[in-house]
Formats: sequence, structure tokens, C-alpha cells
Amino acid sequence: MNPSSLPLQLPWACLVYQSNMVTLQQEVYTLSERVRLGLLCFLSLLVLGFLAFSAVNTIQAARNFQQQYSAVKTGDVKAIRPWMTIHAVSHIYHVPEDYLYRSLNIDKPASLRHLTLYDISKRKHQPVDQVIRSIQHAILAYRNMHPHLLTPVPTQHTHMKPTPAPGRTKY
Repeated sequence: MNPSSLPLQLPWACLVYQSNMVTLQQEVYTLSERVRLGLLCFLSLLVLGFLAFSAVNTIQAARNFQQQYSAVKTGDVKAIRPWMTIHAVSHIYHVPEDYLYRSLNIDKPASLRHLTLYDISKRKHQPVDQVIRSIQHAILAYRNMHPHLLTPVPTQHTHMKPTPAPGRTKY
């Protein structure tokens, strides 16, 4: 090998090496873009799936709420839930609180006024379903004894005109 030709070959080798490095970096960058795009697509699909799941659950919850609300409005005793208090049940079903407490054999209702049916069942060492059934039977028995006190169904008054908003006048 001629020593005078060595310096000419070295810059050429560096250029080839740099060219190979640029090509390698472009391939890595292209692969990196593909990975990023794939990850972005995966995350987008994951978010869309979560949104669909949430939307379905929200719609089901709204339907369930509407069914429970209509059951309560019609006076259906099957709508009683463990989170309700005796006071709430009394108010919703138009039955005296004392009557409901007596049906559960509770002597001092003042101390239990803010407890839920679940809490009452725990204090009485009974299943909550049994307490709810007792309340349901008591409400039905009260309705049989007082048929004239049934829950009225709300009606719409079509003959009444709406009152104008305060501060508004017709010109």
C-alpha cells in the first residue's frame, strides 16, 4: 500500500461511514415514527373503548333511575332500598313514622331517626332484606286500613296559564 494514497482513502471512508450513519438514523427515525403512530392508534382505540363503556353504563344508570323514580311515584313498595331512612320511607309512601317503627318493634325511634334501613338491620341482627320486607308489609297493611289515603297521582293543569317572568312586559 502506498503511504501517499492513505490520506485520500481515509476521508472517503469517513464519508461512507457518515452516509451509512445518516441512513441508519433515517431508518431508526422512520421506525420510531411507525412505533409512535402505532402507539397513538392503540391509545386512541383504548380511549374510544373507555368512552363507549362509560356511555353504555351512563345510559343504563339513567334508565334504572327512571324506572325507580316511576316506581316511587306510583307508590310501589318494591322501590324501597337499604340506603333509605324510616323518615324518607314515611315521607315517600305517606305512612306515619311511628307506625313503621312499631312494625319493626322499635321502642325508641328518636335515636334511630337518621339511620338507614341497613343500619337498623345491623342493630337488630337481621338481614336487611327482612327489614325491607317488614317495612313493605307494614306500608301495604296501612294502605289496606286507610284506603282513602292512597298516594295521589300528579296531574297536569292544562287550564292554567303560565305566569310571566318578573320584570318582563309585552310591547
